[in-house]
Amino acid sequence: MNALLSAEGITKSFGATQVLSGIALSVAPGEPVGLFGPNGSGKTTLVNILSGLLLPDAGAVRFDGKEITRLPIDARYRLGIARTFQIPHPYPALSVREAVRVALDAGKRKEGEGTREDEEGPAEDLLARTGLFNQRFLPCARLSQGCLRRLEFARALACRPKLLILDEIFSALSAADEGDLTALLRAANRDDGTAFLLVSHNPPLLKSLCRRILVLDERRIVRERTT
Repeated sequence: MNALLSAEGITKSFGATQVLSGIALSVAPGEPVGLFGPNGSGKTTLVNILSGLLLPDAGAVRFDGKEITRLPIDARYRLGIARTFQIPHPYPALSVREAVRVALDAGKRKEGEGTREDEEGPAEDLLARTGLFNQRFLPCARLSQGCLRRLEFARALACRPKLLILDEIFSALSAADEGDLTALLRAANRDDGTAFLLVSHNPPLLKSLCRRILVLDERRIVRERTT
């Protein structure tokens, strides 16, 4: 099967410090993949390059048969690559529903696709799906950590992604919130066929959710394990 996402020779330095060296990885359509590694191993730098926040010093990124190495994050979002961040930073003054509607608007893949009125139904559906319907009129600044993670997930789903890149989305969650978010991720993978690359420090969680786990250390992928 052809890769949905592939990266070859990804290298990145910050000043004299090399963070990534010759990274190669791939994610197949619908495949759940984990990324594990110690603090400082370059996981977030790698996902920033894959999602378009950073440019690599060398190497290439391809998605769905297209070269996207120099495409910015908003263009990748419209292609179907969505990501979450380790520390959520929603617009604090927006309501939860407004934040989701902004993501829906950003995810339009063609100019003139839909209107603000057309987003009302999809926004309500995403809020219901992610358990945020009752909080839809709250300012984002008032959300709990668990609800902030749900909002990150809802905004990521707004572009109907082919690939989710999830940077420590399970970090600092209660057991109940972790269970709810696990169910949401499983459903997106099972029902929508959405592939994902999940960054986590939790080996049991990666083992339960992922088909393959990549281990990043010493600037390289040092191990690949099929679960």
